[in-house]
Amino acid sequence: MPDSWKHSLLQCTMSRCIWALVDEDLAHKMLALEESKAKQWLFALMESLTHDQFALLPVTLWSIWYARRKAVHEGIFQSPQAVQNFIRRYCDELNMIRPKVVRAVVYISGPTVPQQPKAPPMGYAKIHVDAAVRPEGAVAVCRDSSGNYLGSSALVVEGVDDPTSLEAMACREAISLAEDLLLNNLVIASDCKQVVSDITTGSKGQYGAIVIEINLQATQFQCIFSLSIVL
Repeated sequence: MPDSWKHSLLQCTMSRCIWALVDEDLAHKMLALEESKAKQWLFALMESLTHDQFALLPVTLWSIWYARRKAVHEGIFQSPQAVQNFIRRYCDELNMIRPKVVRAVVYISGPTVPQQPKAPPMGYAKIHVDAAVRPEGAVAVCRDSSGNYLGSSALVVEGVDDPTSLEAMACREAISLAEDLLLNNLVIASDCKQVVSDITTGSKGQYGAIVIEINLQATQFQCIFSLSIVL
C-alpha cells in the first residue's frame, strides 16, 4: 500500500490489530472518520471521543509509530500484544499521577473526598515505584508525608522483559534515590504484591540477587516496603 500517516498508524494490518486490542470502539470511530489531514482528523475526534478515549489516542499512535520505527530501522518486530501491554502500563502510570476525585452519594451533608495515595507515617518519605516492559525501564517518585515532591529517578534496562524483575529493579532504584536525597525514614510502595512479599520475606527467586541487594542497602534506613494503596 502507498505509505501515509493514515496507512501507517490506522490501516495497516499491524496497526488494526493493536487498535482492536486497545479499544475496539475507539478503532471503529477512527476508521469511520473520512479526513485526509491529520490535524483536522484529531480535532474531529476531540469532539466525538470521551476524555479517556482521547487520552488513549496519542499514546497508542506514539506506540505504533515507535514499534514501526523499530521494525524498519532495527529489524526488531514487536507483537500487537507486546505493544498493547506497553500502552496499558503507560496509561496506568498516567492515571496514577493524575489527581482523582471520588464522588459518592451520602445521606448526610459533607464535602467530597479526594482520592489520594495513603500518606506515610509522620517523619517518613514515600517513594512510589513502577516498571514498564516496553520500553524496559523503572521509575521512582518521592514525596514527603505532606505530599510535597522531593525528587524522582528513572532507569532504562535493556534486555529484561520480566515484569516482576523490572519491578524489583524499580525498588532498588528507590533505595538509590533515597541515598541521593539523604533520607533516613522511608516507605517504598509498589503495586506488585509478589515483589513486596519477596523483599519482606527475603525470598530467593528469579530476581533473588536483586532482593539480596535491596535488603542489604535497606539496612542503612528505617525502611518499610508496602503495596500501593489509595484512600
